Amino acid sequence: MPPTQTVDPGVPAAVAKELEAMKLRIQQLEAELKGRVTTDQPTMAVAGTLVKATEADLVPSVKPAVEPAQSSSDSTASQASQTPAVDTQTPFAYADWTWLNGTPRNKDAVWDSKFFTPEIRFDTHFVSSFNHPKDDTIGGSSEVFRSNEIQAEQISFGGDFHWQNVRGRVLTMFGMFAVTTPRNDASTGRGQWANNSPQDMRNAYRYVSEAYGGYHWNVNHGLNVDAGIFVSYIGLFSYYNFDNWAYQPSYVSSNTPWFFNGLRIQWFPTNKLKIEPWIINGWQSYARFGTKPGLGGQILWRPKPWLALVFNNYGMGEDTLGLIGRSRIHTDDSIEVKYYDRPNKMLDKIAFSLTGDMGCEYGGGAACFGDKKDASGNIIAHKQAFLGWMAYNRFWFNRDKYGLTIGGGQINNPGRYLTLIPPINGADAISGTPYFTANPGDPFKAWDTSLTFDYMPRQYITFRSEYGYRHANVPYFVGRGGITPPGGNTGTPSQPVILPDGSTWQPDLRKDEASLRLAIMVKF
Repeated sequence: MPPTQTVDPGVPAAVAKELEAMKLRIQQLEAELKGRVTTDQPTMAVAGTLVKATEADLVPSVKPAVEPAQSSSDSTASQASQTPAVDTQTPFAYADWTWLNGTPRNKDAVWDSKFFTPEIRFDTHFVSSFNHPKDDTIGGSSEVFRSNEIQAEQISFGGDFHWQNVRGRVLTMFGMFAVTTPRNDASTGRGQWANNSPQDMRNAYRYVSEAYGGYHWNVNHGLNVDAGIFVSYIGLFSYYNFDNWAYQPSYVSSNTPWFFNGLRIQWFPTNKLKIEPWIINGWQSYARFGTKPGLGGQILWRPKPWLALVFNNYGMGEDTLGLIGRSRIHTDDSIEVKYYDRPNKMLDKIAFSLTGDMGCEYGGGAACFGDKKDASGNIIAHKQAFLGWMAYNRFWFNRDKYGLTIGGGQINNPGRYLTLIPPINGADAISGTPYFTANPGDPFKAWDTSLTFDYMPRQYITFRSEYGYRHANVPYFVGRGGITPPGGNTGTPSQPVILPDGSTWQPDLRKDEASLRLAIMVKF
């Protein structure tokens, strides 16, 4: 059927014909655009398994500036054909979870293939302790370690392999993390491995943060079995600072595990629920501390796009070096709520997270519920427990270009079994230090607060500035005099340092520490 003549009759016929042909072509293009549905979707890593994100989560919908008039029934049918179907099969793919604390905020994969999805991370920071330690050392943290220096905390590359239901993941760990993370694991002090040096096991894993292989079964909404080193979920915050709302998390996160070594099973009975048992060597350990392995697991439930709950539990493992028969139990539970979501407003999102932890050690001179005494009134087992919480509130501005986080928390850890040992005279978790003991009953109470501002011009980079204040009831943080003996770390870390005049050297430990933290973090 020829097009209807709608142009000015005074226009030459040849020109009118050309204009009508152009109009018809525009209508055809609009119809093609309206009917087109993108099916080639990028992937994201969610809950330890690759899942597909819906198109609505990744790109804004695009509509032509002018739409032809249509009946209500035609409009409904047209909208249904334009709206991509929500993925209700892949776990957690029904919503966008990049707002969560401890979750990468990347919505798009830079590059992907059927076999490999790469991942690259860089984290460089400058931290200034207001105590101004003369040896530039910062203690009591698993995220910041040096003062008044620019340091590369994390340099990682690797990614996810996937082919015919076979899974594999590797992520390297270079930078400060490669030294500071292994020093907090004392399990390598038991037994020998190569050259009769416990350090060799640390060196074997030092440059690896994640490395596992496994298989996926199409059971319910997915069943995965993986073996190797995988990230721990205890503490809510991610191992990697780019994923978090704050740079230095509170003690509940900073003092609890970053990794597990063992076997995990991920079962997704629904697309909103994950049940994940663990059979592992121990509590953030490359090896076993005693004769029992650690058992634990996670339940992750995300019933609504604005609500996430996670429950982690651990038990049975003997996790104190040199003490067979002392076991540990721990529970770590969090809730995250996005209670404001207005994408077109200057203040576009607000969310909070709340985490609570309880745990204890029992047996071998330790007890969960108060000191135990014999018939004569002598203490035979001291209270060895952990109780803490942390809470954060996050604001996003200008379509997630800026972020502001306020938060903090506190712990009570008598026995100090989860309190990080200050690196006095080169001390680590194996050597311990006489300057900060971790005997049953030794008190440790602490609290902290922080204010974090983020500038995020792209989803792959964060410029972060943060002020934080930490306090303990006993001297713990590095003071102006530092914690390095005169002449350097030349003595035995487990013994006091004796000076040439016969006196005993003392490190400068303070009850308070305020610091400024600046970081540039990149993730592809």
